Amino acid sequence: MGIAGPTGATGTLCLDERPPVPGDPLGIHDLTPRERQVLLLLGQAATNREISHSLGIAERTVKSHLTSVMGKLDVTTRTEAAIFSYVHHAALVHEEPDAAAS
Repeated sequence: MGIAGPTGATGTLCLDERPPVPGDPLGIHDLTPRERQVLLLLGQAATNREISHSLGIAERTVKSHLTSVMGKLDVTTRTEAAIFSYVHHAALVHEEPDAAAS
């Protein structure tokens, strides 16, 4: 008896396979330092208000940054952006965007 939903070659779900990670990791290179900060805080489950207080910016500015981030990373929801941040945390923290330009 199989489980209803997306199927593998055998017609049943493969419960031992990891689901795909949303987004495009190549988009990390296009993020500004502030967008990285916003995304990293989102990955820690921070609300827009918490992000704005933490970074000393308006909540509206946080929303604007998130819209830009989501477009650059090719994610469509806040949840996908948070998962992306969690999965790619090391690249977001350690990659220096200005170093590549030098």
